[in-house]
Amino acid sequence: MTSDGDLESLAAELKRLRDIEEIKQMRGRYCRLIDSKQFQAWGELLTEDFHAVTEGGVQDGRDVAVAFLSKSLAEATTVHHCHTPEITFTGEGTATGIWAMQDHVKLSIGGSPVAFRGAGHYYDVYVRTPDGWRVKSTELRRLSVDMLEGKFPSRPES
Repeated sequence: MTSDGDLESLAAELKRLRDIEEIKQMRGRYCRLIDSKQFQAWGELLTEDFHAVTEGGVQDGRDVAVAFLSKSLAEATTVHHCHTPEITFTGEGTATGIWAMQDHVKLSIGGSPVAFRGAGHYYDVYVRTPDGWRVKSTELRRLSVDMLEGKFPSRPES
């Protein structure tokens, strides 16, 4: 026989696991949409006040981030892999995530070819919206970069 408390605990755990899976699926689409250059669809996974910190600089706002990526990666080849998520719920409808990452990037900066493989972690903040979980912010912290061609781009001064 199961008590109401047991059913409530089970329902809460099921909701938590479902939310984790939804965040993981959304983050997977996030990477795929960047790599396949579907930047408008990628933007739909971001909150309007999205904030990003990468070696490309700081982008504040979904429209700014979509415009930046659309321009900077238009002719690039990228492959992003995110692994071993650590997802923590911080409130009702809010969560953080840390993802181990690897990427392979080939692009041109100022007419000079640049290619590298990198690894590190993404530090994300998520919010649940009526359309599902969305990325509110992300910060890329690289641990290593293996240059294949050219010089690694430095972050522009903010």
